[in-house]
Amino acid sequence: MRNKRFNIIVILLLALFVGVVWIANRHVNDLQHPDYTSFSTRNYGISLLHDTLRHMQYPVGILYRPVGETVSINHAVFIIQPTNPRINTENTESILNWVRGGGRLIYLENRQPTVIDRALDNEYHTAFGSMRIYRLGMGEIVTGRADTVINANLMEDSAYGQGIAYILAGWNPEYIYFAEYYHGYREMTGAFRLLPLWLQLVVVQMIIGIVALVWHFGKRFGVPTPFYEEIEREENEQVFVLARLYKQAKK
Repeated sequence: MRNKRFNIIVILLLALFVGVVWIANRHVNDLQHPDYTSFSTRNYGISLLHDTLRHMQYPVGILYRPVGETVSINHAVFIIQPTNPRINTENTESILNWVRGGGRLIYLENRQPTVIDRALDNEYHTAFGSMRIYRLGMGEIVTGRADTVINANLMEDSAYGQGIAYILAGWNPEYIYFAEYYHGYREMTGAFRLLPLWLQLVVVQMIIGIVALVWHFGKRFGVPTPFYEEIEREENEQVFVLARLYKQAKK
């Protein structure tokens, strides 16, 4: 009876845990993500551009590592207003070397000139609206202003979004990445860390409760009962005992 009650409690707790995780995942996109990230649905977020490309059947994903040798040159990468941490001279060279090897990058910033703009000062470019297209080695890099593709502006004027779609159609990349690494997101950033504090506390308390229940119902009650192993008997042992008795009686 105790085991049955224990099983019911554990099943209910697991069901509650699954429900909390499901609710948490539904609210992940509502968190206060940084501006210019594909996670943010606010006015200065880039989620509209990200979702539009996905609806256009482009394979779109998030890049949680720096642009460099680990990223295939057959992919296209967006870096948009990377404010945390800033792109410096060292990682700029790594990014540009990736482009020279055949990579294709769309780099949109509002603080011009940036380190990448300065690195491209002597490179030939063609104008495409307010954007510049550079042919760098075997690859291409597009620079421009990030505010042109934020959610609020794309809702009012889709021209820049259409221009980016035109550029991507010409590139025909195998995959499109939004490099959120430069906004502070890393490989280890999971859904749990993105949850609000109250949801994190609920999940932790539920885990502690499940562990406590398993320990409470699984422990031994009362004084331990000693276990005695049965004495093993040899085959026909009683015959030998009886024979020994007869032998002693004849003596």
